[in-house]
Amino acid sequence: MALKRWVLTVLLAGLLWCLYGCGKAAVSPAGSADSGSAGQTVDSGSAAGAAEDTGELIDPPLEEEASDTSEQAQPLAGIVICLDPGHGVTDATGQERVSPLSQETKAAYVSGAAGNSQTEEELNLAVAQLVRAGLEERGAQVVMTRQTNEATVSNIERAQIANNAGADLCIRIHADGSEDSSVSGMSMQVPAGSLLGTPEIEQPSARVAEIILEEVTAATGARSRGLVQRSDLTGFNWSEVPCVLLEMGFLSNAQEDALLATDEYRQQIASGIVSGVCRWMESGR
Repeated sequence: MALKRWVLTVLLAGLLWCLYGCGKAAVSPAGSADSGSAGQTVDSGSAAGAAEDTGELIDPPLEEEASDTSEQAQPLAGIVICLDPGHGVTDATGQERVSPLSQETKAAYVSGAAGNSQTEEELNLAVAQLVRAGLEERGAQVVMTRQTNEATVSNIERAQIANNAGADLCIRIHADGSEDSSVSGMSMQVPAGSLLGTPEIEQPSARVAEIILEEVTAATGARSRGLVQRSDLTGFNWSEVPCVLLEMGFLSNAQEDALLATDEYRQQIASGIVSGVCRWMESGR
């Protein structure tokens, strides 16, 4: 009997030890797991921190590179260009003051030149639309004084469209005509003289005119007739922003008329204008 009690006591003690030991052992790994979890949280935090640190080291150059790429792709972002395709088909008549500083008047609506296969207002608008596409592709905001051949827009109104838009530059697009059919080449007319309502535009206009004319003649191979100062143009005298007028060639010259009628030559002119504007911007205006 005593032996049985001893055996039972030993078995009970062993069972209690086993339960206590196994319970402790069972708790201990769980504790280790929590501890490991906590350790992993710290490690995870460290890893996250490392990831954040790595991100801080990598992300800015990537963003800067993206920004640089964007700037290269859109060098004209943030500027406003007004394109003024000269003339337009209209029955309107009337006079307007040639300058805010003068009571002298001129015709408000004037028809343009004509070639064998095109009229000036058609040519001017076609090239302006190509220029618009090129400028917008490079980030510029473009304002047009007209978008159809049938348009009633006076010369003062054309200037005011650019003024009201706060344009950085207004480019007037025209073609020339002469009684002498042998005359050819491109020229750039610029504002000058005592009738300018905003004299401050004279110098910046001449500067951008020279750059654009160089680029357009380089793109087309056309003869440059240089810059021509004009004090009698209403669109110049009422302009409050730098303003230039490109004469793309002579419709009265059969060879230039034929060239100006081709899509390829028109695109060359447009590309030259866009390149000139980009170069002007790069030079600091």
